[in-house]
Amino acid sequence: MYPRKNGRRGGITVFLCIILSVLIIIETIFISGSYQRKREVILTEAVSHQVEQILSQFDRDALNWYGIYVLDNVTADHAVFDRMTDSMDGFEFSYHLTDQMNNDDLRAAVSEFMRLRGLAFEGTALLDRLNISLSQLTGTDANLSVGVASVLPTLKEYVKNRKAFAAAITALQILCNTLGIGGKMKDFLDFMDELSDVFEEHGSAALQIGDSSVVVSVFDPACISSLTSAFDQYLDADLPSAVDRLLINEYAAFSFDSRVKKYESDDGMEPETNILGIPFSDIHGQNQCDLEYLLVGASRPIDNTFVASGLLIGTRLLLNMSAFLMDSTKRTVALGIAEVLSLLISIISLGTVIIEPHAIEYFILFIMAYIQSVTDSLKLVNGLSVPLFYNKKVTDTLGDFSDTNYRDYFRLFLLFVPEEQLLSRMRIVMGKDCGDLYTGLEAEGSLSGSSYKVKRRFELYENHV
Repeated sequence: MYPRKNGRRGGITVFLCIILSVLIIIETIFISGSYQRKREVILTEAVSHQVEQILSQFDRDALNWYGIYVLDNVTADHAVFDRMTDSMDGFEFSYHLTDQMNNDDLRAAVSEFMRLRGLAFEGTALLDRLNISLSQLTGTDANLSVGVASVLPTLKEYVKNRKAFAAAITALQILCNTLGIGGKMKDFLDFMDELSDVFEEHGSAALQIGDSSVVVSVFDPACISSLTSAFDQYLDADLPSAVDRLLINEYAAFSFDSRVKKYESDDGMEPETNILGIPFSDIHGQNQCDLEYLLVGASRPIDNTFVASGLLIGTRLLLNMSAFLMDSTKRTVALGIAEVLSLLISIISLGTVIIEPHAIEYFILFIMAYIQSVTDSLKLVNGLSVPLFYNKKVTDTLGDFSDTNYRDYFRLFLLFVPEEQLLSRMRIVMGKDCGDLYTGLEAEGSLSGSSYKVKRRFELYENHV
């Protein structure tokens, strides 16, 4: 009986050993798999975070000089990946830049850049030409006790209740008569009456901007902040292609250097700068006539400047000829010269050739306009400004707006360059200053034969694909 009993117990022991061995193997595989899975999770997170860190190392020069986001073709330090995989063996990381910037990418970058800043640039230029600053409007200027905006409440009260100001108007009439400007009161009162009528009908208006409705009053300077908030929706909206083209054109006209080295300003001659106010001499040392290249596209700067000069002289010739034809003084001078020239031709030809002075008059005007055009072009190339139209009435009406500089003409010229061609030339110029322009990268992390790949681009370009 005993040997049989012991044999049964031995079988159970062997069975338990087999079961325990299986359990140990399963547990070992499970633990090993969990550990491996943990390492894979660490790998994916480390690669993803390292990619974000590389994207944050965008080319600062390209952003500062041209307002675009691109990646620099340099070797990253892998600091984030190394830190996240610290004290672990078998991890490796590598990456390479992808998606070299194309025309669609540049179009998206310029559109984003200009829609945020274009209005500010134009507004600043407008204030400069009008010689008006925000401090004059708000009264924060040290030389002003109050700002222009401080008179708005008084105007508002007047247009609401003109009768309450009757005594003040009478006193004002007496004072104006004393100062000898009483004749101006009628114009003033007519203006105030018109202002009152307009206020009653259109004193405030609701503007629909995107999903926002903003009430704007002509007598409430605080509306500016409301408008600013509402414009946030405009910034996120898709721009029409025509507006997009104008933004690209404006960007091109003021972001690249030209043959002009210095421009005339109130403080004298100042170095030529880009749209962000950075001197081009800080970007690439000397003028490279990039603006002319955008227009012409020739490989040699001398060819680009030659064609651009011809277009500039031709444009000025059309403007000056039109102005001289409208100028009675110029026409009188030209007719006088023509009469003398007609008489001279008659004398030389012994009366066989007779040309009417009026026929010669237009030729003289053309010569005068051409001479003036060459003079204007030389001034523009030297950074000076010239009137858009040589007509006193036009000049007096437009004031400072009648003055034009070299870049103003390229605003017009560049509109005749096909958009795709203009964008391609812009990329070439940017590449000379910033090297190859990449907008994305592909990274790979490896671990014991397994790997994890990530391909990313700046969201700006992804959203416009």
